[in-house]
Amino acid sequence: MAAATFEFVPFGGKVARDPYPFYDRMREAGDVLKTSFGFYLVHRYADVRNVHGDHASFSMAAMGAGVGGAMGGGGEGGAGMGGGDFLMAQTMLTTDPPDHERLRRVVNRAFTPTSITNLEPRVREITRSLLAPLAKGEPFDIVADFAAPLPTIVIAELLGIPPEDGERFRRWTEAVTGTDVRTATTQQTRQRFGAELRAYLGEQIERRKAHPSDDLIGRMVVANRDQVMTDAEVVASCVLLLIAGNETTMRLITNMTLALGRHPDQLERLVADRELIPTAVEETLRYDSPVQMLFRGTKQPSIVSGEEIPAGAPVLTMLAAANRDPDVFKDPDVYDVGRSDNLHVSFGHGIHYCLGAPLARRETKVAFEELLEVAPRFDVLTNDDELEYPQMLFLRSPRSLVISAA
Repeated sequence: MAAATFEFVPFGGKVARDPYPFYDRMREAGDVLKTSFGFYLVHRYADVRNVHGDHASFSMAAMGAGVGGAMGGGGEGGAGMGGGDFLMAQTMLTTDPPDHERLRRVVNRAFTPTSITNLEPRVREITRSLLAPLAKGEPFDIVADFAAPLPTIVIAELLGIPPEDGERFRRWTEAVTGTDVRTATTQQTRQRFGAELRAYLGEQIERRKAHPSDDLIGRMVVANRDQVMTDAEVVASCVLLLIAGNETTMRLITNMTLALGRHPDQLERLVADRELIPTAVEETLRYDSPVQMLFRGTKQPSIVSGEEIPAGAPVLTMLAAANRDPDVFKDPDVYDVGRSDNLHVSFGHGIHYCLGAPLARRETKVAFEELLEVAPRFDVLTNDDELEYPQMLFLRSPRSLVISAA
């Protein structure tokens, strides 16, 4: 049975500003859809999970080409994510088994739950420092002043970047990840910064070989003593952690601030009961996912919801649409910070489930614990018609969001 045709181009102001009506129309049109550009759209919750779980039929290698080509990099209206051309070597994100297991195993051994837990006091210290202007009653851009620098500083310290290199490391990172929210970086500058960052990380790896350390780069070097990964792949893995860690956390904090500003009744619930903050984080991930969609490519003819997708076809798995599937989530368009049984797919599913999810959750939880201490009630000063979103609907959050303590 041929998939129904549905015209959907994940690019442009209208779809980027509010994609959710498009997702509603997808559900009305059919479970599996084909665009005139040849992309197949998988958007129902069960189908998205099944595609992500079936790595024998659906290849993650399409992600490298998709991110590097269709996503187009950060700045100048892009979606962020430097892409496969920036990584310069394969990573666990852009490979299938058995390479996926080989690459992820080394990072898993270095990126432990204990290391994330031990970070919390430092995350809280950084958070309080960044929130100081808001505490003084000054207008505060939640993106430029808080959500962008917080994960950049945290991941730099987690990797073991020396403090004296912190400023240039942050400048490189924000440029190549698209979180340079104060001044957009040109494509030429991003490429230069990307080359400088890769060279710098290579130097740091060589330094750890001579002088072992207990930071993330050092632990990756130790975990890779048997040369499971090439040095280029270790560098690429560090860059991937930078990209994924910065983008997801920055956009999650931003989207949660906007959602709470638009739903003052839900903000009041958090003010009254701080124990709801973790469930509010999960609800924000479901309600307005930072990662709206992912890529797969079919290795062989595959059946999804009774529709055949031919071999070699590009597939978009629409995470944000799946997260509002009415067959799974009651009142899916309602933002409910107390929602339980919230098994969203915002971090993916299956063997490629986001390695950095625990860090993003921990940073966002701490961010709002401290934000609500400083400004238990806040006003969003940026009008809805002033919100600027990336043109490409892949990673989604406003580029700027100004708030003030109420």
